Amino acid sequence: MTVTPALSTETPAPSLAAEIARVRESGVLGASGRLVELFDFLVACSSDGRSPKEAEIALAVFGKADTEALRDDPVARVYIHRLRKRLDDFYLRNGAPSGARLDIPKGDYRIMCVSPEAVPAAGADASAAAEPATPAARRRWTWGLAAAAALVVLVAGNVAAWAMLGGGNGSHAAIEKTALWKPLAEGKRPLTIVVGDYYMFGEYEDQVRLKRLIRDFAINSKEDLVQSQSRAPEGFDRFSDVALQYLPASTAYALADIAPLLSENRDVRVVLASSLEPGRMKTDDIIYVGLLSGLGPLRDPVFSRSLFRFGASYDQLIDEKTGKSYVSEAFLAAPSDQMYRDYGFFATFQGPAGNRIAILSGTRDTAVMGVAEALTQPDRLRRVELAIAGKRDFEALFEVKGQKHVNLEAQILVSYPVDSTSIWSGARANIASFPSE
Repeated sequence: MTVTPALSTETPAPSLAAEIARVRESGVLGASGRLVELFDFLVACSSDGRSPKEAEIALAVFGKADTEALRDDPVARVYIHRLRKRLDDFYLRNGAPSGARLDIPKGDYRIMCVSPEAVPAAGADASAAAEPATPAARRRWTWGLAAAAALVVLVAGNVAAWAMLGGGNGSHAAIEKTALWKPLAEGKRPLTIVVGDYYMFGEYEDQVRLKRLIRDFAINSKEDLVQSQSRAPEGFDRFSDVALQYLPASTAYALADIAPLLSENRDVRVVLASSLEPGRMKTDDIIYVGLLSGLGPLRDPVFSRSLFRFGASYDQLIDEKTGKSYVSEAFLAAPSDQMYRDYGFFATFQGPAGNRIAILSGTRDTAVMGVAEALTQPDRLRRVELAIAGKRDFEALFEVKGQKHVNLEAQILVSYPVDSTSIWSGARANIASFPSE
């Protein structure tokens, strides 16, 4: 059930209408999404002269079922708090030249137009809350957001540049005819390159200035962040979504290694693992490049029939056939001059509709780069093909020697055939389990 407020025939007061338009046009709420929908819903209710209950908000804005909305679901309170914070941020940065600002009174879910003095300072210390309104503070806030935006542009730009480079490279003849790569290199289906990405959110100082970016393996989307904040409300004013994903450095090197496989006439798409539509696993050939922890929707198909499983973390792989455990040493050893062992993983198998899927991955950056080189340099690739002994669908574990994040040598340790048909048809004999993120 969805509740939509009736359109009011009354015209809001001029100051209220002007501030509503100013907030909307500023983009502080984003171009679309739940905050915009919540704002519009409250504006419509306020123009009708009424204040909706939490249950009504849950029904109208978040699509909760009636029985769910009547429970103590914090989603309405969480987003009301976020909306209040966005309004506070907007007026801290832009002021209230008309002498009026929008507010959502505590305990009363409606949009009001009040004098700025009537609204308590956003922070516990009024002087600290007022400080970001100075020109210098505004510049610091702008620089924080600019830095975050630059990271997004760099990620998108590098992927796009790689795609253009790969599409025009004519040096792929040496490896495209090999048994390992031929099914993918000569495929007629669209080719989707999936890159493993990670979600980051921002920590703010004085509720306005972006202080640092945070990667928390327990928080993998803005929805996860909201749920985390509902459990720990003290983090509302410190942490916020900044619409940022990042790619590990090894992804760029590995993409450059596999670029020669691409044909100029091939339809190639590059997508983030977090945005991969499951339907692509049926319609497209797929090559995944990234860390094992970033597989996203590909994780279960890859490991549901694998003879490898994860241990206590994504740094540990266990060979279920032999019981042997392989733990990456990169995390502890990489900052020093000490050589260390990292572990790469490669799998290639048939998809559910006769398409091909390849997974080029590893526990850490060094392994991803080492496996990419081992599978794309002709002399090393010949050694891999000898080790897999003609298997078409298989998975393989590599040991990669490294020093200071540089892959020095990669050798295949063990490989096993993969029964691709059993991945997609019938009841699975085992359900893959993964480390807590």
